[in-house]
Amino acid sequence: MKPKIIAFDIDGTTINNYRKVDQSTLNALIDLSKRGYILVPTTGRSLDGIPKPIRDLNICDYAISSNGARITNLRTMEDIDSDLMSTELAIKIVEIVKPYRVWTSLHINGECYDQSWLQKMGRRILFHNDFKSHPTVRDLSSFIKDNNYEVEKIQIFTLSHRKLERVLSELEPLKCISYPMSANRYYEITQEGANKGRSLQILCEHLGLSMDDVFAIGDDSNDIAMLKIAGISVAMGNAHQAVRDAAQFQTEKNTEQGFAHAIYKYVISEDS
Repeated sequence: MKPKIIAFDIDGTTINNYRKVDQSTLNALIDLSKRGYILVPTTGRSLDGIPKPIRDLNICDYAISSNGARITNLRTMEDIDSDLMSTELAIKIVEIVKPYRVWTSLHINGECYDQSWLQKMGRRILFHNDFKSHPTVRDLSSFIKDNNYEVEKIQIFTLSHRKLERVLSELEPLKCISYPMSANRYYEITQEGANKGRSLQILCEHLGLSMDDVFAIGDDSNDIAMLKIAGISVAMGNAHQAVRDAAQFQTEKNTEQGFAHAIYKYVISEDS
């Protein structure tokens, strides 16, 4: 069946290891748009973290951000759905994490907020230039409490596996879900039940479509939920084995124009 929705991950999928979007990827997205497909970046990033080269095309219709915590109509910038951590839960998580001095950031209202001290500790070197524009706050708990914020996602990062294991063991009783990323040193925490697969189902219902109408592609553990239920699913060649097992097909790596290869092989060639 020909898909109608193209749900694509960002990091490790449409971005290569140099943190760039290949021209082949942009060309594939443009070709999809010309053919009338509904383009949906489906990412662990906050909404403002969608790469500028993709945003500037102005051809994406909806976005699923923060691992499914928020679904946004990019034409109207209105939210279709959200599944957020309560103010109380978010503060509790941040307070559990705080004594361990692991790098922590928040996704709130489509933006990513970093702790001020992260800049001094070199997080921006470890990650990528997109973080340079993130606002910073001195104390995350106070920031959440003072503004009565509900939170899309909390990110934690540390080079210490022992420290990370201790943090995760303390978080386990709480109603939240964590996705291991980047060699299990980087975890993304969301409200229990929030994931890319669930949000794609909600978007499909909103559009009067089914998951059979979805082509999904990704590379990491937070993509598994959508790959398992999409009508057509493709894992990147750089994906972990569990991600490959969840997908129907596999394409080349993100350093080998894998996204474009998958689009032309599994979507556009079938549309001729």
